[in-house]
Amino acid sequence: RVPVVSACFPVTPLLAGDVISLGDRQLTVMHMPGHSRGSICLHDQDRRILFSGDVVYDGAMIDWLPYSNVSDYVASCQRLLGLVDRGLVEKVLPGHFNIFGAERLYGLASNYISQAGFCHKVSACAMRSIASVALRVTNSRVSS
Repeated sequence: RVPVVSACFPVTPLLAGDVISLGDRQLTVMHMPGHSRGSICLHDQDRRILFSGDVVYDGAMIDWLPYSNVSDYVASCQRLLGLVDRGLVEKVLPGHFNIFGAERLYGLASNYISQAGFCHKVSACAMRSIASVALRVTNSRVSS
């Protein structure tokens, strides 16, 4: 027999500023849109740990998805820089790749801001090129 899997719905949606109590640890919800509308980080202020999920990780940050928003991502990266500037983050536990520290977080966020939308621009250019080639091929077949 195959077990039946049903959809899971949140009992209580997480909102920016909510605190999740785990007994010996408190995690503050930080809304950090950009990669996606509902992206969040969880911040353990006492231990100076940031659980960053898909907001930031040690790799090229993805901003070209249909639900990504470059200007929101820039604003979220500016907030990340503020956390580092205020000494509120020492360790980042991302959703992908390796754990890293505040210096790397600062570098990743500031690099994204300086190149804001580069990944999006490259992917959009690639898609336009592919569409252009496809149209030329289609048109040449129709003309022949």
